[in-house]
Amino acid sequence: MILGLIFHFLLQTPAVFALDYGIDRIDEPSVRSELEGKSLAVLAHAASVDREGRHLIDLLRSKHRLVKIFTPEHGLRSMDDGFIDDGVDPESGLPVISLYKKNGRTPRPEDLFDVDVIVMDLQDVGVRYYTYFSTLAGFMKVAATLGKRVVLLDRPNPIGGERIEGTVLDASLTGNFIAYHRVPTRHGMTLGELSLLFLTESRITLPIHVVGVTGWNRQFFNPDFGRVWRASSPALPDIEQVELYALVGALEQFNLAVGRGVTNESAFRVFGAPWITEEESALLARELNDLGLRGLVFLPHRQRVTRAIYEGQDIRGIRIELVGPPEERVRSDEALYRISSILLSRFSGRITFGKFADLYFGSSSWKSAWSKGLEWDQFSATLEPGLTEFRLRRVPFLLY
Repeated sequence: MILGLIFHFLLQTPAVFALDYGIDRIDEPSVRSELEGKSLAVLAHAASVDREGRHLIDLLRSKHRLVKIFTPEHGLRSMDDGFIDDGVDPESGLPVISLYKKNGRTPRPEDLFDVDVIVMDLQDVGVRYYTYFSTLAGFMKVAATLGKRVVLLDRPNPIGGERIEGTVLDASLTGNFIAYHRVPTRHGMTLGELSLLFLTESRITLPIHVVGVTGWNRQFFNPDFGRVWRASSPALPDIEQVELYALVGALEQFNLAVGRGVTNESAFRVFGAPWITEEESALLARELNDLGLRGLVFLPHRQRVTRAIYEGQDIRGIRIELVGPPEERVRSDEALYRISSILLSRFSGRITFGKFADLYFGSSSWKSAWSKGLEWDQFSATLEPGLTEFRLRRVPFLLY
């Protein structure tokens, strides 16, 4: 009986002690041999650190010839929200080339002429409209045309590797910064896996070595990793906000404030608007709780907006609390569809769609379904063929 209890415990307990990210493995012979004697560039940001908190730039320049730094949206060592200019990294003295300029999201060929290998390490969040994959994909396309080699240091998907939800991006929308390739909203893949899928499906030939994660189980969520969450963008300082971003991030494509602020502790935990009254806020919370969405509790909320839409104004609306384990929570697409259905019904004439709504939702079918008054079961049936097809498409590229 005791042996049975021990076996049950081992099955239920993630082996976090064995979890090594790609960056933790850069001194292994198979990786080191690809870097030694080469002229290196990195694509990195503030979260590109190993288990001991050492940044990729410092790890590489102490042992190899690092000549250049590329950085995605939000910058290198800080958390910027606007466009970022090229510059110099004050800690290493190396040139920094921004891939989030007003008129530039990919490296110029001349930026890579003196580079042999690009080492990439970005912390993704497992949601299609997060921009790091599009930055990665655009970079790889340029690198392929120049015959460069890529070493991609993989990281686990913080919201798990099994759940596949939402709309597979409509082919007519691909290539956009927030809608780059035909994957579902919640794809359940790592950046390494996504890169292999993208390169193959785009028929791009690129020498790439994905340095995988050891010890990761696709059932694991970030709390299982045994590491402190390091924010990969300013609006996601807390790991709960990453899951909320997957669940209701697209609510930002209505004329609603979603908690973005100077400190962002409320980002994606709240949504509301000045045109919602306190009475409507209370009724809305009651109506949303009546949906019985697993793992979500809705509370009336009021706060002063300190950034983005409605800055300086008081909004009233909803605060979302997460309860229970993440693997038992409602599907992200169901949560978004049913919450939005109530918002569109209750605030008809006041709530409107933003110009990027279809890119976030993945197609125009969401707006069409809401206009027809479809129930979730009716709409979800239209999503399943695409999700089933994607589950099969991704199998050859799964590394874990």
